[in-house]
Amino acid sequence: MEFKSITIKNFLSYYDVNEIEFSDTTTIFIGQNNTGKSKIFDAINFALYERVWITDKGENGSWVSTDREIASFILNNHKKNIALAGNDETVEVSVSLEMDTGSNFITAERTYFYKRNGDGFEYASKNFSVSVADAVSGTVYPYIGQEATDKLDIYFSPAIKDYFLFQGEASSKIMQLQKGGNFSRAVREIARLSVFEDAKEIAELYTKHVHNIISRKRNKNQAQRAEQEKLQSQIEHKQNLLNSYEEKKSIAEQNVSEYSEQLEVFEEKLAKLKEFEDWFKQKKQIEDNKKNIERELKATNSEKTEIAEDAVFYKVREKISSFADFYSKLEQKGEVPPSIAASEIRKALNYCRCTICNTDLSEGTDARKYAESRLPKCDTDRLGSYLRDLNSTMSDISDEINRIPDRLKTILDGKRRLEERKESLRKQDEEVKALLAQVELDSTNSDKKKQEADDLREKVRRYTSLLENAKRDSAKNEGSVGLLTREIRNLQHELNSLIVEDDDIDENDKIKNHYAEKLNLAMSRLYQVAHDTAYNQVQEMANEYYSEMTKDNAALVGTVKIDTETSEIYTVDEKGNRIRNINQANRISIQLAVIASILSVAQEQFNQQYPFVTDAPVSALGGDNKLRTIQTMINAFEQSIIIIKDDISSKNKSNDEIRKFITESGDVGAAYELSLSKANEADGITDQFTVITKIKG
Repeated sequence: MEFKSITIKNFLSYYDVNEIEFSDTTTIFIGQNNTGKSKIFDAINFALYERVWITDKGENGSWVSTDREIASFILNNHKKNIALAGNDETVEVSVSLEMDTGSNFITAERTYFYKRNGDGFEYASKNFSVSVADAVSGTVYPYIGQEATDKLDIYFSPAIKDYFLFQGEASSKIMQLQKGGNFSRAVREIARLSVFEDAKEIAELYTKHVHNIISRKRNKNQAQRAEQEKLQSQIEHKQNLLNSYEEKKSIAEQNVSEYSEQLEVFEEKLAKLKEFEDWFKQKKQIEDNKKNIERELKATNSEKTEIAEDAVFYKVREKISSFADFYSKLEQKGEVPPSIAASEIRKALNYCRCTICNTDLSEGTDARKYAESRLPKCDTDRLGSYLRDLNSTMSDISDEINRIPDRLKTILDGKRRLEERKESLRKQDEEVKALLAQVELDSTNSDKKKQEADDLREKVRRYTSLLENAKRDSAKNEGSVGLLTREIRNLQHELNSLIVEDDDIDENDKIKNHYAEKLNLAMSRLYQVAHDTAYNQVQEMANEYYSEMTKDNAALVGTVKIDTETSEIYTVDEKGNRIRNINQANRISIQLAVIASILSVAQEQFNQQYPFVTDAPVSALGGDNKLRTIQTMINAFEQSIIIIKDDISSKNKSNDEIRKFITESGDVGAAYELSLSKANEADGITDQFTVITKIKG
């Protein structure tokens, strides 16, 4: 099966008639947000399955499949305004998808009709047709309405629609394993499990039939009949309990799935907000550091000024030194009071030894005579005290002045380092501001983001608690189901023993009863083997794709595990232990690997090659892993249609990895860039629409 082309008319952001041809290998659509990328995906879903994805419906968006709700959403605004301005009475929206099966050419066309109603248009009717043209004879077989739907279902099973039409934002829902979920239905259909289910059900019905025949031939013995009735009553009672616990288990499993999905959404949102919080903390820290440096610079300048004032005296340091020398010479000549106080001289004379230089001052020595000669000058001239203080002060000042150059150099070096730190912080501040500007987040709405983060943390805490409780309930009910199943089996065996011992039951009845039980057990085991084999096959192929996607990324590790008992898909390490705290890139790689394995198994079972159409499958991936994942999708399927977001961070589009890949890859046969038209206000029409530009093929 190969998609050849699609024609979109007045559908969502596509105004008038838009024809797009698909490559028989790979077609890639790129564009910025809100340029109509997902609308291509919606158009294919609308043509095949009459559904569209509405992002603002529910917590995380939802598929809509009722005609009136679809009709209220898909009419192109630009077309509507033009029709109103032109007084048109009717408008229509249509999508036509052309396909090639190899032996037939199929065209599926779905149209919605609208009629004028006051200042708007309302849904009037719809039409769906499928035409099948024989590739050899050219004979065309038309189908409409339900016949068209039934015909299309032959080629596109509804059970796998979410797998070959893979919508990234809805991935968590289609990965749910609980009974009745999309994943279980897909595996059930592609593995033909319904055949084994029917065989199992027939065996159960036959066993009940045999039991009913034997029950009618019960022994008339009152005691034995009473025992049989007692056992039958116990079986019925425990069966009712078993049904109740199975229902509780199913509800608990559903809660586990829903809570896990919701918790994943909240954790991803919180992770993004945590990055914003880190940026704000970094920005505030930089601002605080800058203020501290400004204060230090101010203090440094003040100290520098003081030293500069003191430096005036640096030029007179020689004068001060000459004063000290001059004073010393005068003192030696005895022309000025001695630099030693009179009290010190008297103390030295009393001890007969100089307290400063340890000179002997004994009676009759020249030194003692000189010291005694100095006493009159100390006692009679008050100038001595003043000169001694002045001499000491001048000496201290001289020492301080001599240290001025070193102090000034130290301060200037410190100031230079502060200036360098200030410049570094300025650059860091600009980088953080650029990051915040890129996500359009500034201080005016930071409080709102912080509150949002607090709310998300509370939701994560609450849903974590709910999830743990749901898991406990599931495990508890699982245990009760297992216990009751064993008890019912034992009671049934006891009841069967009473039946076969009944004299009114012939040998033929005994044989039927014996082999009915064996047949029932055999069919149950056969179904379980088929069930496990199907899931093991999907798991094995998923690991092949996962290994290919992540072989160049050391951060993505582990083996994919599809656990039907816990209804979870996750990765385990080489010891079989579950790997927790996986990142978004790992989660997306797991999902894509499982999706690819489902389709590969379906292709083998149905002998039908499916095109792989995916919307935003790798938006959270980057670098080599992003390109590796895209290449893996291309290798896995004969035809791929990949819709991805353009890289807005690249200023030079020629350097963008995706665009470079499109240009250089021989696997990409066609590529389109989607953009918005310029608003035309001349006639009052301001609604923009998607413009398609072919960039390859």
